[in-house]
Amino acid sequence: MAPKVTNLFVSSALLLGLSVTSFARIGETMDEAVKRYGEVVHHGITYGEELYSFKKNGFNILAHFHEGKIDRIMYSSESGRKLTDEEIDTFLKANNYGRPMNEDLPYIWVGKDAAATYSKWPRDTWHLDIKARTFGRKRIVAKKPTEKAKLEGF
Repeated sequence: MAPKVTNLFVSSALLLGLSVTSFARIGETMDEAVKRYGEVVHHGITYGEELYSFKKNGFNILAHFHEGKIDRIMYSSESGRKLTDEEIDTFLKANNYGRPMNEDLPYIWVGKDAAATYSKWPRDTWHLDIKARTFGRKRIVAKKPTEKAKLEGF
């Protein structure tokens, strides 16, 4: 009896691992994103950030790239409906090495190298917004030389 239970467990773990890795996002290149989602359906600037849109299986995917890799990704339903708990958990795990993220507050999660929020914006559409931990730091580092120059001589 034990071998059957072990085989069932191993098979279930393998299946779960395959389903989660098929949704891996943070850190992917454009080529990997296109292979996963298909061609870019829109490319533009939103709030000063260059973003690429994809559509797959009823979801809108909005990706921000830094140095050739996704460092921010947003998921929403094409219909604008709220994502289900299962959908949210799947996307969070996919961006956290297959492990669940810790929910700090309602609709705020923290993982190993990423953090996520779930909110309604713009035009009343719910979005799951997942950012690599380095997403904000890259902007700060880019501003430091300018700020340092302003402070010289004080």
